[in-house]
Amino acid sequence: MYQAAIVEDECEILSYLKNTLINSFNKRHVSIAFDSFSSGEDFLHTFNGHYHYDVIFLDIEMPGIDGIQVCRKIRQQSPDTLVIFISNKEELVFQTFEVQPFRFIRKSEYQKLLPALADAVTQKLGEQTKHSIFITEPGSGDIFSFDIRMILYIEAQRKNCLIVTASGTSTVQCKISDMEESLIAHGFIKIHRSYLVNCRHIFYIGKTSLQLTNGQELPVSRGKVEEVKEGFRRFYV
Repeated sequence: MYQAAIVEDECEILSYLKNTLINSFNKRHVSIAFDSFSSGEDFLHTFNGHYHYDVIFLDIEMPGIDGIQVCRKIRQQSPDTLVIFISNKEELVFQTFEVQPFRFIRKSEYQKLLPALADAVTQKLGEQTKHSIFITEPGSGDIFSFDIRMILYIEAQRKNCLIVTASGTSTVQCKISDMEESLIAHGFIKIHRSYLVNCRHIFYIGKTSLQLTNGQELPVSRGKVEEVKEGFRRFYV
C-alpha cells in the first residue's frame, strides 16, 4: 500500500479532494492510504518525524507556511516523493519549478484532469516501487517506504533499526535480521552484527572497517572481511 497526504486549508475542498482521489485510484486498483492536513505546519509536524509519503497533493496559498515552502522541506528529506500542486493561482506555476513538482493542476480544471493525473501517478509509483522497500512496524502498524538506492546503511539499536539514507535518518521498530532477509538480494551486505550496508555506497574496505562514499567509517567484523570483499565484488560483476 502506498502512503499519500493532502494538504489544503479549506475543509470542504480538502474533503472533496480526498473523496475523489480515493475513488479514482480505487478504479485503477491502486491501494493508497490518504492522510489529510489543513495546514503546512500540521503536515510538517508529521513529516519531520520521518513519516514517509509516496505522493503529496499540496495547495500553494495557505495561512502561515505556504505550499512552496512546504515542498522545500519535502525535497530536503525525500527528493523522490511525487508532489502535485493543486492551486487556483496559475501565475505561481513558474515559482514551483525550483522544487520540482510532478504536476501543477489548476483547481478549476481538477475534475477534468483527474483521470489523466491518476494514470500518471499510478504509472510513476509503479516505476518507483521497483526500487522501494516497505516496512511495517509490528507494534504500531505504521508503514515506512524507502528507496533502496538511497539507503546508506542500517544499524541495529536494541529493538529498533536506524535507517540512514542520503537525505536523513529514520528509526523503525524492527529486527536487523528481518531487514537482511529483505535487502540481501538488493546489494546489501551484513558487515557486522549491528550493520547492514548498501554496496552502492561503499568506497573502501579495509582490515577492520570500511568507508562509505560520504566519508563515514563503519566497523567490519574480523571474521567477515573476506566475505564482505567478495560480496562487494559480486555486486559489480
